[in-house]
Amino acid sequence: MKYYIAGNRGLVGKHYTLHTNAVGGNTNSTDYTDYKKTLDDLTNANPTHVVLNAATVGGLQEDLDRSFDLMLRNLKIQNNIFEAADELGIQRLLLQGSACSYPHKGSDIQTFTEDQLMDGEPYAGYLTTALPKLVGMYQCRASNERKNTKWRTAINTNLFGPGDRTGDHAHVIGALMQKFVNAVKHNHTEIEIWGSGNQSRDLLYIKDAVVAMDIILNNDLYDTVNVCSGTETTIREIAETLKTISGFTGRLWYNTDRPEGSKHRSISNTRLQNLGWTQDYAMIDALQETYEWYYDNT
Repeated sequence: MKYYIAGNRGLVGKHYTLHTNAVGGNTNSTDYTDYKKTLDDLTNANPTHVVLNAATVGGLQEDLDRSFDLMLRNLKIQNNIFEAADELGIQRLLLQGSACSYPHKGSDIQTFTEDQLMDGEPYAGYLTTALPKLVGMYQCRASNERKNTKWRTAINTNLFGPGDRTGDHAHVIGALMQKFVNAVKHNHTEIEIWGSGNQSRDLLYIKDAVVAMDIILNNDLYDTVNVCSGTETTIREIAETLKTISGFTGRLWYNTDRPEGSKHRSISNTRLQNLGWTQDYAMIDALQETYEWYYDNT
């Protein structure tokens, strides 16, 4: 097997590359919005397996502010990689999907399974990520049905770990990590946390996630599988744990005037467990490792 990671600068790309010893297209050097460059890069790599990570992503505020541009760019990237993989006859491909694609309505009261991805519209602030991924999921299924390929979609929960994005592009755990590191290093007395803190998410450490992704890519049972822990953790619980890990002694200010996204998002990992995956890292250990990386690198 020879893996090609399309987009290997981000959290998933970095760790998947390490996990599989893959070759890959670095988004600094490969312009996936250009079909010829995309095709040339895949042709030169000559892989048996393609993992589609490449995307332009931001945090909640950026997704709201730049929705049209981000959606247009991500669809172009995705389609070019699909077309190149199809032209080269790639049988195994993994699209990195997102739990943001699940319906916003009903997310407070139920645990979603993969069959419910099209039961309603995603949260408005997530549409730039959610909609291209849903389109991509159906493209994978169409390839499987019409061309007998084994293209898979991993519906990723909130992933975190060493090497994640920082600054304006950070997601929830990365943003919290950076706030605690800055507070400790600069002796701040208060940390602002967006929302009430009662919003909950399914969180999964990246080292557990890439093992799950590789199982999904090589499975012959399901075309779409959630990558998740199967349990919810509140932002307040994460913040209090980080306060202990970091040694921060100041006040945590939960600013309810800031957007917090969906109140809850719980997704099932039954399919993933059926494929033999188990979670190796406890949350406290995963947060500790991640905090240490942020402290040393930001």
